[in-house]
Amino acid sequence: MSGKTTKPIKTVAFMMGATVLSKVLGLVREMMLAAAYGAGNSVAEAFSAALSVPSTFFDLLFSAAILGCFIPVYNSFKGNEKKADEFACIFFNAISLLTGILALIGIIFAEPIIKIVTPGLEDSALAVTIVRILFPMIIFTGMAYTLVGVMQSKGRFFLPALISSISNAGVIVYFLFFNNIFGVYGLAAAYVIAWLIQFLTLAIPLARGGFHFRALFDLRNPELRTAIKMVPPIMIGSWLSPMTILVGKHFASYFNGVATFNYANQTYIMIAGILVYSICNYVFPTLSRLADEGKTEDFNHTVRTGTTAAMFIIVPFMFAVAVLSGEGTAILYMRGEFTAQNTADTAEALRIISFAMPFYGAIEIFSRVFYSKKKTFFPMLAAILGVIVMTVSGAICVQGFRMELNAVALSVALGQFTAALVLTVCAVKNVKGLFTWDFIKDLLKIFVCGLVMCAVMMLIYKLLANNPYISGIYKNVGVCALTFAGGAVMYLVFSAILGVKFSVKTGRE
Repeated sequence: MSGKTTKPIKTVAFMMGATVLSKVLGLVREMMLAAAYGAGNSVAEAFSAALSVPSTFFDLLFSAAILGCFIPVYNSFKGNEKKADEFACIFFNAISLLTGILALIGIIFAEPIIKIVTPGLEDSALAVTIVRILFPMIIFTGMAYTLVGVMQSKGRFFLPALISSISNAGVIVYFLFFNNIFGVYGLAAAYVIAWLIQFLTLAIPLARGGFHFRALFDLRNPELRTAIKMVPPIMIGSWLSPMTILVGKHFASYFNGVATFNYANQTYIMIAGILVYSICNYVFPTLSRLADEGKTEDFNHTVRTGTTAAMFIIVPFMFAVAVLSGEGTAILYMRGEFTAQNTADTAEALRIISFAMPFYGAIEIFSRVFYSKKKTFFPMLAAILGVIVMTVSGAICVQGFRMELNAVALSVALGQFTAALVLTVCAVKNVKGLFTWDFIKDLLKIFVCGLVMCAVMMLIYKLLANNPYISGIYKNVGVCALTFAGGAVMYLVFSAILGVKFSVKTGRE
C-alpha cells in the first residue's frame, strides 16, 4: 500500500480514535448524570429540558451554517493563506457578535421559550433558571466551530476531533468532586466552562502556529457576503437534528419522558457520530476543493469511497444496537437514581431509533456533497420535509392516539428516513455519474452481510436467554460481548465472500 494511500487511512483512523474517546467520555458524562438525577422526576426533567435549549437554538441558526459555508469559502482562496486567514478573522468576529446577541435574547426570553419547547414540564421555573445559566455557552460554541473549520481546512483534523474529550472530562470532574456541593446549578455552569475550554483548546495552538486573531469587521468583504448568501439554506438544511431534539422533547413532556427520550437520543447520536463524523469531516474539505477545481471524476470517487466505508461501519452497529439495546442501556445507565423501568423505557426507544442509523449517515454525507458544490437547496428541502414528517407523525401518535415514548422514537426515525430519501434522490438526479452499478452493488452487499450478522446475533442472544434488567452488569457485558463478537465474525466473513470494496472504480463519468 503506497504512502499516498496510507496517509488518509491513518488520518481517518486517528480522527475516529479521537472521536471514540470523545464519545466514550460523553457516555460516561451521561451515565453520571443518570446516576445523579435519574429520569422522570422534576429535577431530571427540568435539567434535561433546559440543557438542550441553548445548544439546539445554536444548531438551528449557526451549527451547520458555520462549517457548511465557511469551509467552501475558506478553501476557495487557492493557496493564498494570508487572505484566507483574514477572511477567517472577519467570519470569527461576525459569529461572535451574532451568538452574543442570541445569548442575550435567550436569557431575556427564557421563560416563554421553556413553555413553548416543553409545555408539559412540571418544574418550569427551575428549567428557566438553568437555561439562563446555560445560554452564554453558545458564544464559545460559535467561536470553537469557526476554529474547527480553520483547522480542518489547514489539514489539522486530530485536535478538532479531540476537543469534546476535554470538555466532557471537565463535566465528569464536576460530577466527581463538586456536584454534591453545588448541585444542578453548578452543573449548568460546568457545561458553560466546558465549552470555553473547547474554544481555548483550539485557539491557543492556532495562535502558536501563526494564525493571528485580528478585530476585523468588514461587512463588505466579498467572501463574507458569499458565505452569508449560503447561510439561510444551509441553516434550514441543518434543522433536522436540532428539531429532532425539540420535537421529541416537546411530545415527551406530556408523559414525563423528556429525560428518557434525551438518554435514548443522546446514546443514538453518540454511536452514530462515532461511526460517521470522522469520515465526513475528513472528506468535506477535499470535496470542496475538488468541486471548486471541477474534478468531477475524483469528486465522485471520493463520495463513493466515503459512503461505502461509512455504511460498512454503520450497518453492523445498527443491528447490534437493535439486538442488544437492553443490555447496553443497562450497562450504561442502570445505577443510582436511574431505575430498571427507566432503563427498559430508554432501551426500547433506542432500539426503534437505531434503525435510522444508515439514514443518518446518508444525510451527513450527501449534505456535504451538495454544500461542497454550493448547492444548498437540496439539503434544505430534505430537512424541511423530514421535520414535517417527524412532527406530523409525532402529533398523530402522541396527541391523537395517546401513544408515548416509542411513538416519539418512531417519528424521529421516520423523519430521518424522509430526509435521507430526499437527499439520495436529489443526488441521483443532480450529481452526474455518482451512482454507478458497482457502487450500488457494494451497498447492497453490505446490507446483506448486516442481515446475516443480525440473524446470527439473534440466535446467540436466544441461546443466552437473559433479562437484562435483573441479570447484573457482568452478565450483561458478557452477553453483549459474545453476541456482538459472533455477529461481527460472520459479518466480516460474508463481506470477504461477497467482495465488498472500499475503493469503487469510477467507470465513465
